[in-house]
Amino acid sequence: MAPEFVTPNETVVEENTPVNTVVMAVKAGDRDEGRNSYIEYSLAPVPGNRFALGPVDGLLRIVAPLDREDRANYSLVVTARDRGNPPNAHTLTISLRVADENDNSPIFDPKQYSASVPENASIGLSVLQVSATDADDSLNGRVRYTIVAGDKNRDFSISEDTGIIRVAKNLNYERRNHYLLTVQAEDSGADVRYDSATVTISIMDINDNAPVFLDSPYLVYVMENMAALPAPIATVTAFDADNPPYNRVNYLVKEGDKSMFSVNATSGQISLLRALDREERDQYTLTVVAMDTVVVAVVMVVVVVSAAGEGQARCAARLVRHRHHCHHRPFAWGENLDFKTAI
Repeated sequence: MAPEFVTPNETVVEENTPVNTVVMAVKAGDRDEGRNSYIEYSLAPVPGNRFALGPVDGLLRIVAPLDREDRANYSLVVTARDRGNPPNAHTLTISLRVADENDNSPIFDPKQYSASVPENASIGLSVLQVSATDADDSLNGRVRYTIVAGDKNRDFSISEDTGIIRVAKNLNYERRNHYLLTVQAEDSGADVRYDSATVTISIMDINDNAPVFLDSPYLVYVMENMAALPAPIATVTAFDADNPPYNRVNYLVKEGDKSMFSVNATSGQISLLRALDREERDQYTLTVVAMDTVVVAVVMVVVVVSAAGEGQARCAARLVRHRHHCHHRPFAWGENLDFKTAI
């Protein structure tokens, strides 16, 4: 009679199990007696020659390292043959599965990412997606993502499962225009393994800041009957917190006597075009506009016409002198002027 196997036809062994470890004992029985009952075992060739079978004891051993990521399943064909004449034989196919071990770390590819986001981006906007892979199986290969550095204010968030980075808070170019985030991918194995990548996010400026006049309003004293004309009498200055080109400010006179006064569009310098006569008119009010590409700001400039002696006295008192006229800072002093009016 032919030998009959009593061994299960499937088994499991962990990857990286040491060489020469016994995986299982293969056993077969033969109902014959004497020489006809003696059994010898043999193993058909296995890819990579990773297993060996003892011909007498039937011990299946590992003879080369096992790597589940290289190969996860083997079909081992075992033959049990008696010593009869002629010999009888029986074969058994054993399904061997290599169990996973957490021996691989997640790997980012690429390891550097970059993106640009406008500062008015809505909360929840998707910025980019990072990706890491882990060759292990099950929880050992499940990757989770976190931002571990570069964003103390938590302006951005990352999905633990998908690696999608989103805007989490209102951004402001003037507050911060560049982020260098460190993103970590870790697996879910008992012995956690991880990898990291860098994400560069640039914030794009938009024209969200209006020009602001450094002084408002302006009070200027000018002597009557000035001869050398046109002549500069004051300079208005507005600051725009935006980045170029949105912070380029142009000036113009919106309201007031434009035949008497002009303003340099780029410098904000106000010039007197014609001689003033105090007896004819002793005060002028100009509304000057500072404008970037979209947004405007306005300021009031009050020009007080002084008689020659009076102008010199006031200039000396203020210790502020510019050629034949005086440029005074706002709210210094004036002649019954109301500066509470909102412009």
